[in-house]
Amino acid sequence: MDPFLKLARTSSRPQRSDLLIAGLLAVWAVLEAIFVEGPGTIPVRIGVALLVTVPLVFRRQAPLAVIALVGAVIVVLSIAANEPENGTFPFPSLLFATFSVGLYARRLPAAITGLVIALASPIVFFNSPIYESTGPAATNFAIMTFFLGGAWTIGLLLHRRAEQARLAVAESGELARSAVSEERARIARELHDVIAHSVSVIAVQAGAAEQQLESDPDKAREHLGAVRRTSREAMTEMRRLLGVLREDEASYTPQPGIGRLPDLMDEARAGGLDVDLSEEGERPQLSPGLDLTVYRLVQEALTNARKHSGSGRAHVRISYEARELELEVSNEVNGRVPESGPGGHGLVGMQERVRLFGGSFDAGRGDGSFHVRARLPLEEPGR
Repeated sequence: MDPFLKLARTSSRPQRSDLLIAGLLAVWAVLEAIFVEGPGTIPVRIGVALLVTVPLVFRRQAPLAVIALVGAVIVVLSIAANEPENGTFPFPSLLFATFSVGLYARRLPAAITGLVIALASPIVFFNSPIYESTGPAATNFAIMTFFLGGAWTIGLLLHRRAEQARLAVAESGELARSAVSEERARIARELHDVIAHSVSVIAVQAGAAEQQLESDPDKAREHLGAVRRTSREAMTEMRRLLGVLREDEASYTPQPGIGRLPDLMDEARAGGLDVDLSEEGERPQLSPGLDLTVYRLVQEALTNARKHSGSGRAHVRISYEARELELEVSNEVNGRVPESGPGGHGLVGMQERVRLFGGSFDAGRGDGSFHVRARLPLEEPGR
């Protein structure tokens, strides 16, 4: 994944890095509240220290609210104080909140509002008893403005770089679809020749078996075994042919499979969907076609979830049993889930993929969520 996309990734729940950063700043602030002189009793100072640090846990989900809260605490503290503050703990939090609002605010007006809030709170601070003058207030405010403005600008530039990376990924997909259209037609012709050859072999072997059925039964069985193997291979090639002719997103060697699902999860999280993956049982060796089908089912289900999930949360569960694989993708939704999905196939396309493998497919609402379930046999029909 592009490092800028990873840095600018949002989610519905705090990340470990957010907990770590907020925790370190909280420890710093609490230590200053205890050991550094300033306004208020130690319990009050500890409370203030926690108020300006703990909200940073939610800097991705609500960056504007976080900086508003930190700024409000600084303003109230500045107005209520009757003696100077010798510690620094409000300002590291304000600096990091300012960086976060530049990076994670979804729209530019919200980011600008966050910057205004960040710059307003030091004005009150430098004109209150809490500020012990070590120089002109205007000079210190100018220095603070430089750091806050720099942090906000860095966050905004990273946000725009991540948007450019997302756009580049989308454009590269369109270019790839256009570039492989001719290759898709060539592969379809080649597969047609392979299937025609297989059918010819079947006809020859069946004729030989018919002639030797009475005179040499063992030899006839060998020919019938060749018919069975060749027909199975022809069915596999036919499925590939249908996939090449139908797929909107052509992807050749190597084809994605279950092993690539963690990357798919990261892409979904980069798009704002909080998704987790669980696997039950021991993953068997899957055929390439079945492996690809599971990947595509999860891909299309998560695309629908990103578009229509009201909570931004989804769960992917894969259960491996003795003779079949069960897949379930569920997400909470608010609103209508359309019948057509990505590429114009949607639920119908997913159902067709499952049907080709002789499996069962179900999709619909239940208990306030939308689910997609598929059961796929681990052995191909007829084997």
